[in-house]
Amino acid sequence: MPSTTGTAADRLSRVLQVPTAADDGVPDAAGLTALRALLAELYPHALAALEVELVAEHTILARWPGASAHAPALLMAHQDVVPPGDGWTHEPFAGTIRDGVVWGRGAIDDKGSLVAMLEALDALAADGHAPARDVWLVLGHDEETFGDGAQTAIAMLAERGVRPAFALDEGGAVVDPPVPGVAVPAALVGVSEKGMLVLRLAVDEAGGHSSTPPRTPATAVLARAVLRTTGARFPERITPTTVRMLETLGAHAREPYRALLTRAGALSPVLRRVLAADDETRATITTSATVTGLQAGTAANAIAERAEAIVSVRLAQGTSIAAAVDVLRRAIRDDRVAIDVVRGHEASPTSPTDGAGWDAIAAATAAEFPDAVLSPYDMLGGTDSRHAYRVTDRVFRFTPFLLTSDLRARLHARDERLPVVELERGVRWYRRLLESC
Repeated sequence: MPSTTGTAADRLSRVLQVPTAADDGVPDAAGLTALRALLAELYPHALAALEVELVAEHTILARWPGASAHAPALLMAHQDVVPPGDGWTHEPFAGTIRDGVVWGRGAIDDKGSLVAMLEALDALAADGHAPARDVWLVLGHDEETFGDGAQTAIAMLAERGVRPAFALDEGGAVVDPPVPGVAVPAALVGVSEKGMLVLRLAVDEAGGHSSTPPRTPATAVLARAVLRTTGARFPERITPTTVRMLETLGAHAREPYRALLTRAGALSPVLRRVLAADDETRATITTSATVTGLQAGTAANAIAERAEAIVSVRLAQGTSIAAAVDVLRRAIRDDRVAIDVVRGHEASPTSPTDGAGWDAIAAATAAEFPDAVLSPYDMLGGTDSRHAYRVTDRVFRFTPFLLTSDLRARLHARDERLPVVELERGVRWYRRLLESC
């Protein structure tokens, strides 16, 4: 067991008390430095067993030497969090433990996984365990701001010829069944993830006094563009991964859902209409675009010389950045609206579900979540693991906690929290995974 006193929840509490949110996209250097020192204090056996180096100033790249360097495991997590916002029940950086729940920004995304991983590694190292094969860790510091910490670390692995058997990062979890008629929990492992695109819509004009406005000012042009962006339609497609998920979970459904879901491949046109009727399931079959920021004007009595909107686009497999921009350009239908790409990356490849990594995930999940049905799925969000395809074709995304819909709704929102029992189960899950490496 770790040599520090207290429980895993106590240590997660201390980790949550170190703020590591970026300010306007700039990583919190002081917070990340403090967190690194705290991790060394909390997990002395792990730090003694690991060969650690810093990449891009704050990303941790570490190797746990095994009996063989061939086909190692690559485990990933990130140290940074999104800003907390207001209105929390308990202060976001207090690490409050109340009624068997650890509260705080990052409890799930992603300090919970980070702590569970290090808890397991520290305990194994304290017991004198050494892995059969190398285990590499990439603990990024700027995942939430789409930084290059993890990307740089993985590029270094590529330069050194490290070819992991698999990579595992945050992502799916054990959740309420995402399809109707299924009464058992689903352990969803992301085998791909949507691409990400941030666009800026901008309208410029001469400006002037608000007492003599033009018939259609820049703000009105932009407002119409925003509405048209919201109503833009992208191609809808059920991917082979989604078909497999539906068929896998459908085998555990009651009738008549079972008959429908287990024939998802043949009935995909019907299922596509069913999935398109719900906001959450629609996101699994199509690219989405939503306006997340608006800015215009400098004074109440001055006509805005520039009006801008930020659009967040999540690219489904099969839709490229260029194709998404073209869809929005045709939807807006106004040459006065400039569309600029701020940043983005294409959707990831799809990982095969075989081999040592998938088998290890399946075995650990069966042991800790015996009632859950394991299934691949297309992940909607983005992670640092998209960079891991440079060194392995098997990239998986799974957070080993049972997360109810209410807990998942707290991600990137107020009152993020993690039940202690789930943290402890996550520690056991990582231990089982590491013992198989």
